[in-house]
Amino acid sequence: KPLRGNLKPEEAIGKLTKFEYMMAKVKLDNENLIKAKDALGLEHAVEGSGISEALDELFDLKEVWEATIKPYETLEEIKEILFSSAVMRKVRRSLEDLLAEMRSLPNRIRQYDAYTHLHDAVKTFISGHAMMTDLKSEALKDRHWKIILQRLGIRVAYTELTIGLLWENSVLARKKDMHEILTVAQGEMALEIFLSQVRDRWIKQELELVLYQNRVRLIRGWDELFATLDEHMGGLMQMRSSPFYRAVREFQEEGKLWEDRLTK
Repeated sequence: KPLRGNLKPEEAIGKLTKFEYMMAKVKLDNENLIKAKDALGLEHAVEGSGISEALDELFDLKEVWEATIKPYETLEEIKEILFSSAVMRKVRRSLEDLLAEMRSLPNRIRQYDAYTHLHDAVKTFISGHAMMTDLKSEALKDRHWKIILQRLGIRVAYTELTIGLLWENSVLARKKDMHEILTVAQGEMALEIFLSQVRDRWIKQELELVLYQNRVRLIRGWDELFATLDEHMGGLMQMRSSPFYRAVREFQEEGKLWEDRLTK
């Protein structure tokens, strides 16, 4: 009997339809046998109650599985959303609406595993939604996603990654691993932002000269210029001691480039 909730509704209903056909045939054969015995004046025991009870149970199961078709399809649609384009706020609202819809089903439906399995899965996805939202962080670059996909055993490119693939490969159970990768990504992003500030400041820097006593030209804002220079040089030297700096070759190359330029 298709009692386990991890079956697809279509698959379960297909099995039940086959059982229904076979049981209906058995019931008809039994009724014909009773009629034949009656016609011949032969005695027969009261039969057929077991088949009728089995059919009643089958109809109950079929009702349950049919009731889960729409929620199951809705969840499958959510799973098929590409993670790269997913709006996590909308995903959460869809999950909450789905859970509310399921809870509105009659009690006779909600007592079966076909319902509870799906219901509990949706609850798990909602409870783990904060971590899924964290994974949308701009700090996570391609290099970080390669590590994430490798840890989860997912063999598709990030552009093909769906929400369902993450869920099905136990991303919610790997919270510690995901947090470690995210911490590294955020540390690297802080360095990336600092290097970007240094780059933008000095590439756009223009020296403004003012005439002093009609004899010489002096640089306007000299004190502010050197204060910024000292700040950036200090930041570049501190950056060298960061584990995030040593882990990314591009940071090392650009950091050394600006140290050399600002020193000169």
